[in-house]
Amino acid sequence: MKKTILFLSLFILGCASDYNKIIKATESAYYGQDYDSAIPKIRELYEGSSTKDKLLFLMEAGMIFHTKGDYVTSNKVFKEAEDLADNIRVSMMRSGLSFVLSDNESNYTGEDFERVMIKFYIANNYLLQGDTANAKIYFRRLDFELKEMRFMAAEYRQNNAARLIDAYVSEKLGRYNDARVQYKNMEQLVGKSQNLIADRYLLAVREGDSGDQAKYAAGRSSIQAYNSSMQRTSPENEKLSEVIIIHEAGKSAIKMSRGKLMEDEYFAVALRGAVEVGLYSKGAGASLTGAIAALSIAENPIPIYKERDPNGSLPKKYFINGVDVGYSDIMNNYSETAMNNFNENYKTLITKNLTSLSLKIVAAVIASEAMARAIESSGKSKNNDLVSGLIRVAAGAAAGLAVSQTIAPDLRCWRTIPANFQVKRIFLAPGEYDFKVESPGSIVTAAPKKLLVEAGKPLFVSVRSYSN
Repeated sequence: MKKTILFLSLFILGCASDYNKIIKATESAYYGQDYDSAIPKIRELYEGSSTKDKLLFLMEAGMIFHTKGDYVTSNKVFKEAEDLADNIRVSMMRSGLSFVLSDNESNYTGEDFERVMIKFYIANNYLLQGDTANAKIYFRRLDFELKEMRFMAAEYRQNNAARLIDAYVSEKLGRYNDARVQYKNMEQLVGKSQNLIADRYLLAVREGDSGDQAKYAAGRSSIQAYNSSMQRTSPENEKLSEVIIIHEAGKSAIKMSRGKLMEDEYFAVALRGAVEVGLYSKGAGASLTGAIAALSIAENPIPIYKERDPNGSLPKKYFINGVDVGYSDIMNNYSETAMNNFNENYKTLITKNLTSLSLKIVAAVIASEAMARAIESSGKSKNNDLVSGLIRVAAGAAAGLAVSQTIAPDLRCWRTIPANFQVKRIFLAPGEYDFKVESPGSIVTAAPKKLLVEAGKPLFVSVRSYSN
């Protein structure tokens, strides 16, 4: 039997790597605001990685540079990630391949909403450099993908933060129809909130559309417009400049193990049935009991997304020159999108992966059967049914054990991204203002202390916070 186990250990490749351990040092440095340590760590991972993980490491690196405030380098990294993600997508479409879970040897392809997020960050990086023209180019690319997703994917994958900021940029560039389209899209997706009605009123004012001004007049009182003394003033005042706060809050949900494979009744029954059919068709049914019993130590190969920073993900309050200007609105919840995308399709994912997993088990048991026959032919068990049966059960157990050690959930996921994106729009007279984020229980790692508001120029402000 020792020879059988040794053979099976060589027959089946070793366990998949644990991404949590791989990224741990980089992630600890990032969330500890030690970006000068995080950057060489992620660079080392990227340079030492195989092709299959390069997209994920680029996404992580782009986030680190973005949070550090190096928007130029962040865009260089995110554009490389964009090209790689697009190439992977084209390759998958041409080959007809589908994503296979629990296989860390496959390429990290990224989800469709993550490919949108890469473009969203590129656009935001341009905005934070004051480059609205190039930001608009990326919002157009992003909008094309969102339109595709509306026909092929659930609404929760839509990025409403991107749509809203695109509308603000379009307004500033005088592309009022683009802004109107995005507002209408958001009305269909999230309904007519008071802030959205206010945005429609402002658009009507800028266009000189008296009909829409009357239609959305109820939103006027929700527009926050202040003079240089931080007293409320008329939102129609053309001397005011808009300040758009883009707040990245919390730590994203991450993939974790669901527990033991055979403890999931649905998966266990389906797998046992598939393995049983395969073994009996190969005349190796005697090894079934041992193989299934040994699978009890195997982890469920399909992970589960779980939240890890609910408090840090809550809306935050802002103060300008000591005046409470209220909270931001959550416009895109990355954690909820990831969890819904993955967890709600659990049974479908089992079906997609059941065949490959059962084939792996059957192949291992067939190999163990051959070794069992070799043991029988060389020993006294040749004419002893009881001993022969025990040998086959043991051989099946050895095969199941060997396969179990290779089954592990693929825990790769984008770990440096925020849990959600919050947006707030206010109007200020030109000048310099003190800025403060109230975040009880959270660390604010990126936020300006001063706002320099220039006449006729929008100011995009980046804030990052989370709990440790």
